[in-house]
Amino acid sequence: MSASYGHGTASPGHAAGSADTESVAGPAGAEDTGEPGTGSDEAEAKPAVIEVATRRGVAGQPGAQYLAPQLGQPAKRWLWLWLTGYVVAGVLLFLCYLRISGTAAVTSDGASNALQAWQMLHGNWLLRGWTLTDVSFYTTELPEYVLVGIFRGLGPADVHVSAAITYTLLVLLAGLLAKGKKTGKEGLARVLIAAGIMIAPQVGAGAFLLLLSPDHTGTGVPLLLIFLLLDRAPRRWWVPLLAGLMLVWVQVGDRLAITIGTVPIVAVCIVRAYQGIVQRREPVREHAFELWLAAAALISVGVTGGVVKVLGHLGGYVAAPLNATFASSASWPGNLALTAEGVLGLYGTDVTRQTLGMVTAIALVHVAGLALAAWAFGRAARWFFRHDLVTQVLAAAIMVNLAAYVFSTLPDNNWGNREIANVLAFGAVLAGRLLAGRLIEARLLPALAAVACCYLIVLGYGVTRPQVPAHDQSLTGWLSRHRLTTGLGSYAEGNSVTLDSHGAIQVYAPTWAPNSVRPGKHEAQASQFDPRLHDANFVVTTTQDGPGFYIPPAWIIHAFGNPARTYHCGVWTIMTWNKNLLTDIR
Repeated sequence: MSASYGHGTASPGHAAGSADTESVAGPAGAEDTGEPGTGSDEAEAKPAVIEVATRRGVAGQPGAQYLAPQLGQPAKRWLWLWLTGYVVAGVLLFLCYLRISGTAAVTSDGASNALQAWQMLHGNWLLRGWTLTDVSFYTTELPEYVLVGIFRGLGPADVHVSAAITYTLLVLLAGLLAKGKKTGKEGLARVLIAAGIMIAPQVGAGAFLLLLSPDHTGTGVPLLLIFLLLDRAPRRWWVPLLAGLMLVWVQVGDRLAITIGTVPIVAVCIVRAYQGIVQRREPVREHAFELWLAAAALISVGVTGGVVKVLGHLGGYVAAPLNATFASSASWPGNLALTAEGVLGLYGTDVTRQTLGMVTAIALVHVAGLALAAWAFGRAARWFFRHDLVTQVLAAAIMVNLAAYVFSTLPDNNWGNREIANVLAFGAVLAGRLLAGRLIEARLLPALAAVACCYLIVLGYGVTRPQVPAHDQSLTGWLSRHRLTTGLGSYAEGNSVTLDSHGAIQVYAPTWAPNSVRPGKHEAQASQFDPRLHDANFVVTTTQDGPGFYIPPAWIIHAFGNPARTYHCGVWTIMTWNKNLLTDIR
């Protein structure tokens, strides 16, 4: 007979000094089985009872607890195994993603972020004078670029290293969030399913979108950290406060986080509180956590706006207004098709622009991951009100992100799917959380292992692809040989050449028009166009970047007069003058 901790009952044998057992009961959070109506990560589980052998003396004094030294040792060993596995996997994945990132050429998008981080590293922490796009990355990727710049200096490799770090973190965090509180075989299966779906980005379009310039993909890292907090932390008062602060952190860097982070959290918390308080007549205090979390998320939006305004009043960067509006109803069918194509591209299954061959075979391998994510999302949507908080938030985030994308003017035929990039990570997490248990019960682990091997082969294929130079590397070499160090061009060449030359050659991108040239307002710094600080004597133009970046020679001559000399370097045309062109920019 045993005594229950906290009840004060004991067996009669205590007076004779006999050996007895004492039950130590502690609450344990229930696990999310992924089955509708069978409990969740936040539900109460049956108390775990641990039998601890004790010896008491004649006077009833507690003796040595023989099992106490062994308590927690297996858990510690498993913890160290998990940590070691994550570290080793992280290093290997980083090296693989660094190689795959190198298969895509660094462009001015990534170069702009690298140059901004370099200025922050050298004292311009507020990015004074910079005009950025509608996404600043100020609190998300730019700090990462600063750290990379400390160890690597300034160069194109900064973009590849930062992208590899970001995607490695995204894969590891997705696996960790998918695991939830499950342990053992199912916990491992959850991690491998989520990480496996993301582990091998498609070479080409996938590498450009997921493993190159910061473009919403990295926003998933702080969002997954917020969801991890909500998944693992106790329901205490400080959790909503911390989650709100973390939302401010990510929203300052990327306003898309309001759509795929704040809105889903608020909506899910309000629904859960309504179900409990109104429908089930439960006390309000039992749902105080959801109410405070919704309030913190809403307040975070206002705080974010205040932080951005303070940065502006202090002389910091200026962000462009968000260039997105509601699309006309006539464009919805086309947007829906582009959205579907974008999701296929994110999961590596898009063959619409590819010829038959190895790329098609790789896309067919990725169909398994897309199928798992779609299955999990369908389950999450169908049984939405029976799942735990984090699963509901992930499903809501995917719904809101896709809906906002379809009904906006964002979809296009190029790289518009960057705004829905986090559908990949969120879908992978749902697949791990909701399908692992069912797949184990169906004895499909061997089939999953076979698919995982195919994914690793695809990853190896990406690693072996040839590395390519930066977008304007050959132009940079030509300018260096001809001792041309400061000039003008389009945005496509501007910051890219500056980064390729490690800062030795400066190419600034003004705003070009048929009858005028004005200081640039896109990823540019006002001081770049000050003739007292710089002496620009050449202009570079090319048709390779498309009509949006081509500067017709007639425009150039109208602005600065006939050049002293005109050169041709591959696809580029370089015009030089014997004067400072910045004096003619108004």
